[in-house]
Amino acid sequence: MRIRQLILINLAVWLFCAFVVGASWLINRNAIQGAALSVFQAQGRAAFTLIRATRHWNAAQGSVYVPVSSLTPPNPYLELENRDITDNLGRRLTQVNPAYMTRQISELLADADVNMRITSRNPLNPVNRAGRWESDSLGLMEQTGATEHVDRVGDQYRYMARLDIVHSCLPCHEQQGYKVGDLRGGISFTRSAAHVDPLVNDMLARVDRIHLGIWVLISMIAGLTTSLVFRFRQQLVGSESVQQALRALVETDALTGVLSRRELMNRLHREVDRCNRFDTSLVVLMVDIDHFKQVNDHQGHAEGDRILKRVAEQLQSSLRRVDSLGRYGGEEFTILLPRTSHDEALILARRLLQEVQSMGDVTISVGMACSRDLPDPVTGDVLLKMSDQALYAAKRNGRNRVFCHRELS
Repeated sequence: MRIRQLILINLAVWLFCAFVVGASWLINRNAIQGAALSVFQAQGRAAFTLIRATRHWNAAQGSVYVPVSSLTPPNPYLELENRDITDNLGRRLTQVNPAYMTRQISELLADADVNMRITSRNPLNPVNRAGRWESDSLGLMEQTGATEHVDRVGDQYRYMARLDIVHSCLPCHEQQGYKVGDLRGGISFTRSAAHVDPLVNDMLARVDRIHLGIWVLISMIAGLTTSLVFRFRQQLVGSESVQQALRALVETDALTGVLSRRELMNRLHREVDRCNRFDTSLVVLMVDIDHFKQVNDHQGHAEGDRILKRVAEQLQSSLRRVDSLGRYGGEEFTILLPRTSHDEALILARRLLQEVQSMGDVTISVGMACSRDLPDPVTGDVLLKMSDQALYAAKRNGRNRVFCHRELS
């Protein structure tokens, strides 16, 4: 009887521990995969931001014409009276609207590791008709009002960002019954998981091996409860380390080591909330490396990466522990200076200019905005916009200088 009871107790302990280990394994795998999805979402959002800026530039020009060629034939779906013209040199030109330009960019990316596609459930061009996942994503965004959707489908990561009808779209799409504000379609990005999560796969393998080892150990010594509890505790510690590594991956920029754009925005909103709550001053500096495109074009991207890292290190070394430095995108950095007055921030910004210039091969331009120049309550979006406007003013006025937003008024 005692043997039977011991067997039942050992079996119960084994089943309980197997259940706990299995649940831990599933939770950790889901957490790791969720973090990988967040990384790809940030990548997709950054790519979409660049494409959207390019489309806005095209629309802002009114009409963009390029020479007709085999790569750029006239767009039969662009039914405008002045679609095709001839210039004073006798060259035949055709109008390239934002949609046509986007599709051509996607064709140039066809051989890259990222597949981009402009799509719609009601396209003018049948080639742009949404696939099943794209159609489902557009339907979901239409129902919920979401601006983006990200998912993992098989061995691919997929990201979709919506495109709404604006006034510049109406000449082509008003005939389809669209009005301003309607969801017209979206731009989707697809990337093989092999390019996104090699680190995640390694972490998943570690989690699998650890959990399998614990399960085998429990099956062999089900009656040794103390040992099992100790091993399970060790596993939880290992799982926390994996999650911390993933958080670091999401929160920092892989090239420069400063804050990623996502974490930078999180900190901006926290600092703005603190600024409004305690009536303190918050300054945002937008920093851009001058003539960076020329460095990439003439000296190569490796040299450009080296300069990005050096500038980031120089900026970081001049900041306080309470300040935040993040990579906003490309060659742009953003600095958050909490509890800092306008004059104090201006002194710091000028010092940053001098310290970067002392590196010898690069200069920077800085746009500055202070919460004290805003009506209450302060918002992070407005601070970013003000500092960005000041940055462009600094570049227009010769670069290698600091420009404050209050100087624009």
